[in-house]
Amino acid sequence: MAECQVSYIYPSGDEEKIKLCLSPKRFTPYLAKAGYKQSYAFSLYLFNARLSKAFLFPLHVLEVSLRNQINSIFVSLYGDNWINEAAFRSNLTQESLSALGTAIARAKTPDTDDVVATMTFDFWSNLFRPEYDRCFWQTHMQALFPHHTITRSNFQKVIKEVNKFRNRVAHHEPIHHLDLSSIHTQILDVLKWISDETFLWVKHHSTFNTIIRTSPSANGESKPHFKDRCDKGFTIESETTRLDKISNQRFILCKNINDKLISVIEGQHLASFLLSKLEQDSKSLMIDLSEFQFVDLINHLGIDNNFVSCAASESLSKAKSIFKTKGNDYIVIQNMQDIIGVIAKSHRQY
Repeated sequence: MAECQVSYIYPSGDEEKIKLCLSPKRFTPYLAKAGYKQSYAFSLYLFNARLSKAFLFPLHVLEVSLRNQINSIFVSLYGDNWINEAAFRSNLTQESLSALGTAIARAKTPDTDDVVATMTFDFWSNLFRPEYDRCFWQTHMQALFPHHTITRSNFQKVIKEVNKFRNRVAHHEPIHHLDLSSIHTQILDVLKWISDETFLWVKHHSTFNTIIRTSPSANGESKPHFKDRCDKGFTIESETTRLDKISNQRFILCKNINDKLISVIEGQHLASFLLSKLEQDSKSLMIDLSEFQFVDLINHLGIDNNFVSCAASESLSKAKSIFKTKGNDYIVIQNMQDIIGVIAKSHRQY
């Protein structure tokens, strides 16, 4: 969902057609947040979709875990068929009775397990309202949360906010502007109160912390940017510099006499060049590096223009498409006119 790593190019007129499909009312909040810069607004919309997807898993596990925990308590209080027991139903408000009736009507079978699976999260969260304190929770909060002590009233505040957030996600509403790190932590906390094992499992597999780092910048480019991932271990040399003056930096950025960047050189290039020279002169065991310049290495290996220059604020997601082009082995990252780093194709995945 909205996770393609290749930048999307909007053909002429497509943005307006997409906005109409989404509806102006739905898209306007993103435009306003983006300062009415349309490309940035689309990036925010896609970011919001990625965030919503990232929350589906922890929210789903929380909802299932909580309802199963409540179900087990009600079974202990009212029996396996608690949904139909008068002793249970007599405690419900008309709103909860109506929600229960709807769930029974929609369930695949009248079995309690099927009905429980059909009940909405609204139903479960509403069970922590004050009217249910005495009948359900006055002596059962510890059974509900074996690993935490919390009152019914305090938990109601927590679950009310979680349910409100869950509904925003379910109805595809904007969530990118919220304090999502706190919300994610709260969801994990509730899971931990129920089960340490489930908490650790969800924490490990949740993608939220990865997705939150992909928020777009004001220029519409999604994070991380090239400046966040580039290798700053480089030096700049002239093409006429002798090879015996080679730097110990990973990358050597070679410029011609007109101060134009012409190649990116690594140790592997030097090794290939020296090996080829040794093969040409099989009698020699030594190569005098002072006899050669960087331009000799570049011409011999044919590695001139083996790079693409990109701005520091551009998205790292572009690297994949750049490196697909033959001959593009490096991306030189620039901030204005200054070179700040290099990204190598090598064996990295983008």
